[in-house]
Amino acid sequence: MVDCGIFDSASARGRPFVKLHGLGNDFVVVDGRHQPLSPSPRTVMQVCDRHIGIGGDQLLVIEQPASPQSTIRLRIYNIDGVEAQSCFNAVRCVAWLLMEEKAADTIIVETLGGLIEATRAGDRRVSLRIDDIRYEWQSIPLAGPLSQAGAALENGPLRNPFAVNPGNPHLVYFVPDLGALDAAALADPIQKSRYLPQQANIDIAEILSDGHIRLVVYERPGILTQACGSGACATVLAAHRKGLMQGMQAKVDMPGGSLDIRIIGENSVLLTGDVAISFYGISAWELA
Repeated sequence: MVDCGIFDSASARGRPFVKLHGLGNDFVVVDGRHQPLSPSPRTVMQVCDRHIGIGGDQLLVIEQPASPQSTIRLRIYNIDGVEAQSCFNAVRCVAWLLMEEKAADTIIVETLGGLIEATRAGDRRVSLRIDDIRYEWQSIPLAGPLSQAGAALENGPLRNPFAVNPGNPHLVYFVPDLGALDAAALADPIQKSRYLPQQANIDIAEILSDGHIRLVVYERPGILTQACGSGACATVLAAHRKGLMQGMQAKVDMPGGSLDIRIIGENSVLLTGDVAISFYGISAWELA
């Protein structure tokens, strides 16, 4: 009989977590509702490191809600330790966890970017209603009007961006052939532009047909992700406002899979996609 004592005592020396992903956009999720967690940037970087840590695009911490309207509060930490306003794939994953825990079909998730209503849309499939989408340059934010940015927000074929903030800042660029581009090399200098005081997510999209878009997103703080929910929303809104799609709904293909986006108002969209569990575990890092 194998002695498993070292594993039996692991929970006394670490903290439980769940690893989930939405179309390959992966997250380490920790419950901080009863044992508060305020991770340092160094801890976040260690946990998200794919060589020495658990590995993930973000560390997510579930907290007790601050708003009486919300079910839970979600703190979202990027791989550099900086807290993000929102991440729709992260919200979908955590919303599914909470709906399973509470046997509920709808919950409200509180983020720095605002309250998000999540609804069960099938087996491990979740819809988010995204409201209060902003377009004015001060809300992206930009250093000035988009019309005055010029070369500061252009690089090679990436020209004439559309700026939108559906919960975090995005610049959307449309190109005729996405597969021919080195997306990271083109997007990186734009993301670091002085015209973006808080940087932004750079979305590069190709219209395949009316209601069908191909997309890659170079996210803050400088990574190409497998999928990006807010980027998919931003791109569909940009395509609609630029007259590149006629309908109100689109399928957005990304390296990790597809999301369905439906425009339901001037400043509102409905995002629907799948959620998957990778594994459960005990973190050896001091998540305190």
